[in-house]
Amino acid sequence: MGLTKTYMDGSTPTIAIIGAGFSGLCAAIRLQTQLDLYSYHVFELEPDIGGTWWSNTYPGCACDVKSHNYAFSFEPNYDWSRSYAPQQEIWDYLRRTARKYNLYEKISFRTEITHVEWNEGLQKWELDYVNLNSGQTSKMEADIVFSGMGPLRIPQIPKEFEAFEGPKWHTAQWDHSYDLTNRRVAIVGSGASAIQVVPSIAKKVKTLEYYQRTASYIVPRRNAHYSALWKWMFRKIPFFHFIYYKILYWSSEYTIAAFSSKRKDRIPRLVVTFLAWFFRYVQVRDKILRQKLTPNYEIGCRRIVVSSNYYPALKRKNVNVHTETISGVNGNTIILKDGSVQEVDALILATGFHVQRILPLGFLIGKGGCDVMEKFGKNPVTYYGLTSYVTPNLFFLLGPNTGLGHNSVLFMIETQVEYAIKAISFMMEKDLVSVQATKTACEEFVDEADQKMKGMVWSSNCNSWYQNEDGKVTALWWGSCSHYWWRLRKFRPAHFVGVRRI
Repeated sequence: MGLTKTYMDGSTPTIAIIGAGFSGLCAAIRLQTQLDLYSYHVFELEPDIGGTWWSNTYPGCACDVKSHNYAFSFEPNYDWSRSYAPQQEIWDYLRRTARKYNLYEKISFRTEITHVEWNEGLQKWELDYVNLNSGQTSKMEADIVFSGMGPLRIPQIPKEFEAFEGPKWHTAQWDHSYDLTNRRVAIVGSGASAIQVVPSIAKKVKTLEYYQRTASYIVPRRNAHYSALWKWMFRKIPFFHFIYYKILYWSSEYTIAAFSSKRKDRIPRLVVTFLAWFFRYVQVRDKILRQKLTPNYEIGCRRIVVSSNYYPALKRKNVNVHTETISGVNGNTIILKDGSVQEVDALILATGFHVQRILPLGFLIGKGGCDVMEKFGKNPVTYYGLTSYVTPNLFFLLGPNTGLGHNSVLFMIETQVEYAIKAISFMMEKDLVSVQATKTACEEFVDEADQKMKGMVWSSNCNSWYQNEDGKVTALWWGSCSHYWWRLRKFRPAHFVGVRRI
């Protein structure tokens, strides 16, 4: 059977979409194309679309997923310039897609949602928002809400660096007005962002003091350029791009075994471990530096990073790698635990994001007047990371337990949006004003996720952003993307309760 696209009286629900990154745009497009539904509005904090690809403009910023897997399946991009697309190309793709589907006219930019609360009597969500340009506050009532704000949104800025008196910024808030040429620069952090920034600025700075708390596993980045012939074949030869896309998808899917700690998956893990070791051994011949750059945890517990220019950059004479703990900051001087000091002109914080704090306390008030984030606490209880038993008619996109360590999150976004579309269609077919996941269904999902995670390397002791403060993995999906799709391929009414329209 096809999707039901209106209520019996011909009306459609009013929908609010928070965020205009990949998640929010996907929701808007699929509402239009799947349900012929235009009674939605998108709220975006920034002055343009893009989400994380608008915010992150640091030197070297690029995707670490293959380009042709980092586009909507229903809106392929045949013109990627290389295997791993840079930030500008991804942002251009998003803007092009938004214009094609006339999304700009449905978006309120520089608009911050300040409070979202479920009204039990009306069976609606009430959203408070403010226009950041004018300061004007307003309200909206929505039958359904999509939260597309994303997990990599709130920069994590350690308090000890507040004392630094020179120019400083987080990689997600790059200060392009400050010229780093011949400056003494410090970078704190050694995750994916830092590994992209370091090679991009090492040649221009006078000295680069690089503070690494935990080394990352690095594998080669084969960043081939797509020629005009490749682009022509993608466009003109039937099924050529589709087959290429599927090859990339399945080649990434099969790597999930490398993240399993089970005995049967030892060979894939050993292969990836050897690749990372051999790459480090060949590129870093200095034994002391190589020791600093050797991780002391199981491969895959933290994100594996693809880069072919990171190790060469760290070997430059003007780059100093520090592994001692930073004990303090005094003026423009960084003080290490061993007593050594480094005076720098500018400080760059590649210190990640508050992934575990997806929303602030008091922002989202759900069923029964409960503060959803307070109820979630350190261990969110959701239905496949998509909704919960205290949030009727609300869909989290890339919510808890839906991040990935092996493939493209766009697949997860599309799967979640498709499930939400089926839920909305079910509501209209059955003349329901709301649907909410049952507590039992949510608890069963989380219990299974916790059990499955025990067999994955992400649960080992490495203190990654995948884990909460107790070491429990709450950010990632435990299996393959295909497994997640299979679980959500059909809407399951038995896992939900509905309220009929009056």
